[in-house]
Amino acid sequence: MAVFSVKTEKMSEEESRKARLRHEDFIWWSDNSPRLVVKENRGKYIAVVNKEAFLGNTYKEAEAKAMVKYPNRQCFVFRVPSREGKRI
Repeated sequence: MAVFSVKTEKMSEEESRKARLRHEDFIWWSDNSPRLVVKENRGKYIAVVNKEAFLGNTYKEAEAKAMVKYPNRQCFVFRVPSREGKRI
């Protein structure tokens, strides 16, 4: 689960850069999730960092795969539902 904090003071350049990179990853996920959330990946976890997806059977496994390649970046981790839900 992603946890975010809200700061009221001005962000440093480094914090601003990291926030921009996280935002770019989230936009990438929004654009690419339809090709990743497929039957073959049901019940798995997908970590996204640097516009790249890393699959794992657990949250920690997906996160660890992403952190091996990008140790200085924060990743998002999503769980693919284990079964298809009803469409509205």
